[in-house]
Amino acid sequence: MVLLELPISTSLEFLDEGGANVVYRYSLPPPSPNISADLDGDDDGSDPNHISPTDIPAIHYDPVFEGRLLRLGKALPSRVSNEQSYRYFRDVLSIKFSPEHLVAQDLVKLPVNIVRKYNMQLRVDEEHGRRLKKRCGLYLANDDPHGILMMDMTPNAEKGEILIEFKPKWLVQSPSAPISSRRCRTCALQAQRNADHRAKKEKEEKSFCPLDLVSNDRTRVARAMNIIMISCNNQTQAMSPLRLKKLQRRLVTYFIQNPLLGRLQQLQQYLDKDGVLRTDLKSMDFLTAMTIRDCTLYLKIPPTDASPIDARIGDLDLKSPAEGKAEYWRSLERSLIDGGWYTGTENDTYQKQGDTVWCTD
Repeated sequence: MVLLELPISTSLEFLDEGGANVVYRYSLPPPSPNISADLDGDDDGSDPNHISPTDIPAIHYDPVFEGRLLRLGKALPSRVSNEQSYRYFRDVLSIKFSPEHLVAQDLVKLPVNIVRKYNMQLRVDEEHGRRLKKRCGLYLANDDPHGILMMDMTPNAEKGEILIEFKPKWLVQSPSAPISSRRCRTCALQAQRNADHRAKKEKEEKSFCPLDLVSNDRTRVARAMNIIMISCNNQTQAMSPLRLKKLQRRLVTYFIQNPLLGRLQQLQQYLDKDGVLRTDLKSMDFLTAMTIRDCTLYLKIPPTDASPIDARIGDLDLKSPAEGKAEYWRSLERSLIDGGWYTGTENDTYQKQGDTVWCTD
């Protein structure tokens, strides 16, 4: 593998950040020699072997730099290096999905001091309130010499494209869940968190049930898509009700016909048959199951049905059980079971009044 190198004078523009990574748009320095001056500045025309800059073929960057974004990892205790993450993507994940369903990525070597420079910028953004409060205090890992070039899924607004992105989460019930469960794993966790929000008089988070998405029932898929479109995307919030309804119908049909979510569901079930309380938390199968349970689905949607929806999954960093993560996964599962969050028998003093929609397989 020939390792790509990001040019020294590359400039970065902050685009977005999650809990584990920061994503930047980059601008590369001009790739060609300066054709307005001599390379050495001393040619008087007397040297017959001298090559003028205008006679030197232009230098071009590797085409892989086109249409990509740069992803840099944060200094989390449980993080894996970008090189390890890339090899995992190449050797494990890429053989489990069709290429057209993956956000393509490549490993790139970073210029010296670029991480230091943009960590300083993150601190400046914090001081001026330009960074989300929950992201403050955590910065880029300065001991990783590599970054990830990832496919840019930004929609072309001039062409009328829009982008919807969300995490499908657990598309199969947790193998550890009680037989009498009335909530899926994602909804059980959300119910637990919302109870905590209510106790603290904080705003609750509205979420969809992942089992609805893979139910092949148009009513249930539409229910999930309605929540996703309203809560996960600013572009859809500006749409007229008629256009929003048309988009919803289009997406419902897409999810019923497209195999991508079904493939995610299949892998989650196959790779974690025993559940977090009984399985080997260091096994590659289990860690891959946890990885794809936390992936992001990107839907780049063209303005008309004449062009297909471009659906790809990303955020596929290998999960690590190190630094207390394994213990956290198990303690969280026990709290959902022992607290009655799966079965709907929780003791929630601040329980929200109204009808509860239980999950169904």
